[in-house]
Amino acid sequence: MHRQRHEYALAVVDGAMPEVGAIAAGFVLRTVEPADLLPLAELMLEAFRDTIDYEGERLAEAIEEVQRYLSPTSEDPALLGHSVLVCTGARLCCACLVMKWHRRQCPLIGYVMCHPAWKRRSLASLALAESLRRLGEAGFSQVRAVITEGNVASERLFSSAGFARLASR
Repeated sequence: MHRQRHEYALAVVDGAMPEVGAIAAGFVLRTVEPADLLPLAELMLEAFRDTIDYEGERLAEAIEEVQRYLSPTSEDPALLGHSVLVCTGARLCCACLVMKWHRRQCPLIGYVMCHPAWKRRSLASLALAESLRRLGEAGFSQVRAVITEGNVASERLFSSAGFARLASR
């Protein structure tokens, strides 16, 4: 089923980005690595299952999606140094995956995903803010996201980070 998606943008003004809050005890932030393929696919599947963006995918499809994200030959290659994982021990709880969006010539927040067991702890906000901080430090002037219409959680998350929905073209 095809759902309407909308583009959102955040202009980086003088390097100002949302404040990164303190991380709760027991959690660590780290950069995404290619070895995270299977844990990321598992997180993706759990995070999107039974949401507006879930279309019955299985682990094999999630693995393919993460492989596309991690592929150095992708049209929209991963920006691993700006992508953030929130972990407790060896377990991935949340991720913000950033890529270079070829079509817009700017970074795209491709995925923000949080395992259902770790929702409502501000981990998605933390991961997004840290990715945006890293992008700001790298000198990017604009960041984009594409959100499915009706994905209220994502709309709120990105709005609270300063993103504005762009007019449909």
